Amino acid sequence: MAVYNPSGSGNVHVDVVLTNISVAWPNEGLVGETLFPVVPVAKQSNKYYIYNGREGWYPALDDSRAPGAEANEITGMAMSIDTYYAQEHALQLAITDEERENADVPLNPDVDGTEMITSRVALGKEYRIYQKVATAGNYNAALTAVPGTTSGFGPQWDNSASATPIKDIRTAMRLIHKNSFLQPNQAVISYKVMSALEDSQDLINRIQYVERAILTPDLVESLLGLENCVVPGFGYASNNPGQTLSLQYLWNIEVLLAFNPPRPGLKTPAFGYEFAWGFGGGMDRIVDRWREERRASDIVRLRTRYDLKLVGLDVNSLSICGFLFTSVLSGAFVG
Repeated sequence: MAVYNPSGSGNVHVDVVLTNISVAWPNEGLVGETLFPVVPVAKQSNKYYIYNGREGWYPALDDSRAPGAEANEITGMAMSIDTYYAQEHALQLAITDEERENADVPLNPDVDGTEMITSRVALGKEYRIYQKVATAGNYNAALTAVPGTTSGFGPQWDNSASATPIKDIRTAMRLIHKNSFLQPNQAVISYKVMSALEDSQDLINRIQYVERAILTPDLVESLLGLENCVVPGFGYASNNPGQTLSLQYLWNIEVLLAFNPPRPGLKTPAFGYEFAWGFGGGMDRIVDRWREERRASDIVRLRTRYDLKLVGLDVNSLSICGFLFTSVLSGAFVG
């Protein structure tokens, strides 16, 4: 592969160093890989199976076989079929000659530009994920609740004296298991909710004798028997460029529980998958760059291709591998 030359002919070159910087970009607090494990795919679009498990739930009461007779034959697993399309998502940034010449150590315009576009693309994916998984209408009706209004659940969780968040979460986990026979192992608890739970008497009673008695994701995992708990505390600007800056949390007062397998696969049940169409060599994204003399600039571009799909669905195409709590805090909560 040719080495990039900032004063060259304008040919596009994949920059392995910048690609590695993009891959190593910190993603703490992002829920993407937790809720949508990556399934590499060989084609940009194709069909995939939707897990619903119905065929495997019927006990074999007709499997007796007499000597010399044929075994009773059953039909194969009639799993539902859907399709994915790994849309390309890309951003680019111009690094001007003036910026490069005026940059002081330790500033590196190429690295800074790569991290900027990586951050923007990652946040775009997180926004799409949130819109998909925080919509109650995407779940089986038994697998979504609003504390304080839904039967079988306690009051909103910032009602410290009487709230029962642990009981509510355990009830939700049992409901996932009842509908899918799968034990949820992932949780997304927004920063605002986690902050409120630190003052919850229900939690205080359970952790007061722990060594540090501080509510952390690790402690939540231990209390609930989860493999992973993510606490997203990032936000985004909801205003248009040029307008007064308006910041808000992406994950606000929601909590999500889900099951995802340790090894994702096209026929493996899961809450969701990211179908990623890579660029060869095992790369799920690339950073390339080229010279544009007419602009006296070098252009750095990030490219990635994916589709986000809920795959553990019932016969009505509603999720049965996750549980969504909405409005778990009251309007009186300051945060």
